[in-house]
Amino acid sequence: MTPDSARQTLPVALQARPKLEAVARTLTESADLALFMTDAQQHCTYMNAAAEALTGRTLAEVVAQGQSLHALVHPAASGAESPIARALAKGTRERGEDVFVHRGGHPHPVAFTVSPLREADTVLGAVIEVRDLTAERQAAAALQTSEVRYRFLAETIPVQVWTATPDGLLDYVSGRAVSEFGVPLETLLSEGWLNVLHPEDRPLAIERWTRALRSGEGYEAEFRLRLASGQYAWYLARAVPQRDAHGRILQWLGTNTNIHEQRESQQRTEALLAEVAKQAKETEAALVRLRAEKLAAEQRVAELEAKSSP
Repeated sequence: MTPDSARQTLPVALQARPKLEAVARTLTESADLALFMTDAQQHCTYMNAAAEALTGRTLAEVVAQGQSLHALVHPAASGAESPIARALAKGTRERGEDVFVHRGGHPHPVAFTVSPLREADTVLGAVIEVRDLTAERQAAAALQTSEVRYRFLAETIPVQVWTATPDGLLDYVSGRAVSEFGVPLETLLSEGWLNVLHPEDRPLAIERWTRALRSGEGYEAEFRLRLASGQYAWYLARAVPQRDAHGRILQWLGTNTNIHEQRESQQRTEALLAEVAKQAKETEAALVRLRAEKLAAEQRVAELEAKSSP
């Protein structure tokens, strides 16, 4: 580059610098992460809008008060050290977690990354990126509460509850199934219901389950399962797929309900109805026979009366 071309390029570069700074400001102010900058004494020298929202304080008042970042986010901590203060003191790139306290007293669990600003071997300050973990922690707590509630219901309702992967492998079976069948949980999860399913009912159960897995439709079947006593009892098995927002199957939610008494009662009722029908048929046949005999007797009487007439 010639001296003349360098002199021509310099004004252009100087004109471009404010534009680059404006772009940088826009990016930092619109970032979702809270961004802080500190000097060598850990005094806060910059906060973007997300950082102001996280702390409840403006950059102007923080700078005017000459607050350290530790004092800003731990107003009641006195001289006690905090994870962010220890990370800043190391003068190296550090990651960690802390709890920042909002001006209104609300604690916010956060994850932070400290990146030191250096000139040669001198630490001039640091840039701190902070991610608010409040929503994540609340979601995790809500999920844990939901799982505890689900497990409680699954273990206390009077049916066997189970779940299976999208391809049909059992991954959860309630304690009721373990106690009723007397089979270890690991065996049920590895072998499924085949270990306790009556041999005569296997073809139907397998065919229905295979069809449900292929079609994604609900599953329902009645079959006999072997109890811990060695006897078999009739169960009604039902399962429905749980899907995501795109319709993909996440898991199968199923229940096994003991219907042995109902089934036996139904069989007794059917047997009673069959016996009643049989007796009715026999009674009807007897009535038909008696009617025929009556008609024959009447006809015989009529014939005798006709012969005895002059």
